[in-house]
Parts: sequence; structure tokens; C-alpha cells
Amino acid sequence: MTKLTQSTLEEVVSGLSRGIIVPTLTPFDDDGTILAHAVADQARRFARIDGIVGIAVNTAFHRRETLSASERTDAIRMTRTGLDPGQLLLSHVGTLSDAALDETASCQAAGADAVIGSLVDWQKGHEGHSVDERIETLVDLVDRLPLPVIIAFDCGERRGSAAIEEIAHLARHCGNVLGFTMGADDDVMQYDQDYYALKSISRPLACLPASTGTLFHNLNTGADGVLSPFALMAPHEVAALYQASRTGRFLDAQALHNRLSPLIGLLSGHDQMTQEGICRAVAHHRGLLASTNVRGNADPLCSQLLRRIHQVVDETGLKPISWV
Repeated sequence: MTKLTQSTLEEVVSGLSRGIIVPTLTPFDDDGTILAHAVADQARRFARIDGIVGIAVNTAFHRRETLSASERTDAIRMTRTGLDPGQLLLSHVGTLSDAALDETASCQAAGADAVIGSLVDWQKGHEGHSVDERIETLVDLVDRLPLPVIIAFDCGERRGSAAIEEIAHLARHCGNVLGFTMGADDDVMQYDQDYYALKSISRPLACLPASTGTLFHNLNTGADGVLSPFALMAPHEVAALYQASRTGRFLDAQALHNRLSPLIGLLSGHDQMTQEGICRAVAHHRGLLASTNVRGNADPLCSQLLRRIHQVVDETGLKPISWV
């Protein structure tokens, strides 16, 4: 596969820094078969929303592994058919490793513009090596990927100054790194530490907050674009929050954040699997996801929580979704 030119890489960085990337969830029927037509329909609905600059697929790490390689590639192709020309399509390839090389090539062939990759397991597998050896190996791996990569800072991952410096060194010396998704498990101190370390690098990098509860903080202390599951639940409102924050309308952003607080509160205090179930329920209730079904073992949401979800969504007064 031919790698992208430097000018194209800069265009992708610029695109990531102009608005919202929505991390979508895969819809399944009752038998666990992917609803192919619904994937494209979902992309079309998001594509029509002002401020949405792209979609990221296969991002739910624990669900990603329930899809075969061909299904993950199909999800990219089907999503691409629903996007407008110029909108970005990203795909998660799991932990960055030699195994990710072939999957990244498949992502490129299917129409992806960039991939997202995690470093957690990679770092664990190289703990016995010196810092210089780890960095050299990682730079070589990332440079060989046929698509540019966005490094995922995984939720719940604690990073000390030494780990941040390694990652900053990678970004400084590897032009194939476009940016970072920064979840930090809604930890504002971790987010700020990561953000300022990355922004000290003298080249364009997209820092994309992936949080929900601290998205307002992230946008108003420093962020480029957004790649948050909250955009799957309230895409119009997250886009408006982004625009208000980026244009200095702090009070407007604060008022919108306050209005969205009950929706944010739905996700608080739950484990990752339950949070995904809530996201699916909200998106389905709003016509943004064809089904709440999942593959694998997952306890259904209780009826009391489902009633609460529907009540909060209805009372929050979210902008209706256009059907296409």
C-alpha cells in the first residue's frame, strides 16, 4: 500500500481539528448478525449534522474482538458509503504491533483515512528494554503503518512523566503520528498533564478529548477536536459545545453543559460494559442506532434504568435527529 503524502497528512490533522469525530457502535440483529444497511444509514444521519467531521468505527475495544477481521473491514466500507466526500473515517486496530500492519493495510483498502491504536499492551511487552530501545522499536513500527495513526490514551491508564516523555518522543520523531485520543477516565489532572506535554512538541498534532463527564473542562482548557462517545448520544449538542468553546463563548458553553448534565450523569458510577449499554439505549431511542443488541456476554439493562434513560433523554430536550 502507498503511504499518504505529507500534504495529505497535514490535511487529515486539519480535519481532525475542525469538529467532532463520532465513535459509532455496531448494530446487530437478534442472532448477532451485523445489520449492514443500518451501518450506512447511521453514517448518513451523522454526516448531515453540522460540526461532524467524521466517524470512527470498531472503537469499543472489548466489542471489537467479537468481530472478525472481514466484519471490521466491512464496517469501514459500509460507513464510507454513508459519509460525504471530505469527511474522515477512522478505524481502531487494537494494540499497535506487527499484527496491526496487515489490518491497517486492510483499513486503507476499505476506505479509512487513519487508524487508532493503543500502546498499553505494547508497553507491557517491552518493559525489559531500555527507553531508547523501546522508542526506536516503536518509531520503526509506526513508520511502517500504511496509514497515519492516532494514539489512544486508554481510560483508566495512569501515566507518569517518564511514560509521557516516551510518547512525546514518538510524536516528535514520527510524522506518521497525527494525534491522540485522550480519555483519561474523566481525570482532569491526567488530561491536563498529557495535553500540555503534547502541545510542547513543535509540530501539528490533534489532541482529541474522548471523555464525557469532563468534556466541558477539556474543551475550555485545551483541545483540538473531539472523539467522545457522548457525541453518539447527543451529536448536535456536542458539536454546539465544541463551537461555543472554540469561539470563546464560555457562558454559552457553560449553559449547554449544565443542560446536558443529567445525560452525562446517566453514565456516572457504572462499569464500562454498562456505560456502553446506556450509550446504545440512548442512541437507539433517538434513532441513531438500529438495535441495542450486542454480541458476547452482556447483562441487559434493568427496566428501571431504561425508564430513567428515556425520561432523561426526553426531558433534556435534545435536537431531533434528521432521518435520511
